[in-house]
Amino acid sequence: MTAVLTGAVVLCAPADASPTAGSSGSSGSARTAAQARAEAARARDAAREATARVEDVRAALERQRQAVTDAVSAGIRAEVAASRAAAEADEAAGAATRRVRSLYMAGGTPVTRSRAWTALRSLAEGGDPVAAVRGRDLAVQAAGRRGLREQRAAEQVAVTGGTAADEADADALAAVAGLRDVAEESVRMADALARAQQRVAALDEEAGRLQAAEDAARELERARAAAAELAARASAGAAAVHARPAPADWGALYAAGAATCPGMRTALLTAVGQVESGHGRNNGPSSAGAQGPMQFMPATFAAYGVDGDGDGTADVWSPADAVRSAANYLCANGGGQGREGERRALYRYNRAGWYVDMVQRLADELDATSAAAGSTG
Repeated sequence: MTAVLTGAVVLCAPADASPTAGSSGSSGSARTAAQARAEAARARDAAREATARVEDVRAALERQRQAVTDAVSAGIRAEVAASRAAAEADEAAGAATRRVRSLYMAGGTPVTRSRAWTALRSLAEGGDPVAAVRGRDLAVQAAGRRGLREQRAAEQVAVTGGTAADEADADALAAVAGLRDVAEESVRMADALARAQQRVAALDEEAGRLQAAEDAARELERARAAAAELAARASAGAAAVHARPAPADWGALYAAGAATCPGMRTALLTAVGQVESGHGRNNGPSSAGAQGPMQFMPATFAAYGVDGDGDGTADVWSPADAVRSAANYLCANGGGQGREGERRALYRYNRAGWYVDMVQRLADELDATSAAAGSTG
């Protein structure tokens, strides 16, 4: 970059030029300088646009990181509450059983002045044995009804807690899918930086002496430094995301899609589906115009779309078609050729290095979970 901004060109008329020719040469120098100023100004504007893109992505990343954090925290709280409610329901059922057994074996507990307790007391005082037995049975039945009410109430709390946990889980998946939008913004940011770099690099030596060119170079350097910092922060934010098993119907689609590409991991396709749409929960369109469960741009789907459900049409919004098409696209770019092939394919899917790292890590987590389940099964 320094070389672009140093050096100078001395503009002069030829030695044998006539006064008229000299005037013409002076006019040519003026035009060249004006053109240089205009090009330097365009380069400066391009650098400023790149800086603005970086700031847009920074703001989007901060919003999405907070959404992921909130969703994960809510999910953990909901899961803890659901587990606690389920334990309380079990305890209520056990307490009711113990209470009934105790009443039946001991003949009742003096907690009320009910007819049942009165009958039991009459037995102790020499009363009718039949009435006493009936009193004991009434006490047992009353305790059973009370225990059943308590158990049902506790079970209802557990069901409510489970529903809250499921909703929190869905929110977490949706929040993770939002990171894909940040990755798309990162791609546009990178393109803006590349355009600015080309503008600055194209400045000739004459333009390099102008203040506008120097401003452009400084602005671009700031934008590039901010973009590097942003990429590091995006990578750190993505590290908080963890794999979520796909619902059974989606799991079957991922397995079928991966089977069409020799060497492709089902977990890789599953991880892409989690990040792109939360397994169909957030189908877009995205801020860049990506569509469907696997978030295809229309032109890409036109080139790689596959009829996955056999209805004669490749539909970007159809889960079966979208998953099979994603497998086709990833496979065409190396998705079944080991880890390096996966990285190439994922980078074609979304040109952000931290996106590639995140998807591969989620796939590894899914594989580890599956292996652990298989060893305990």
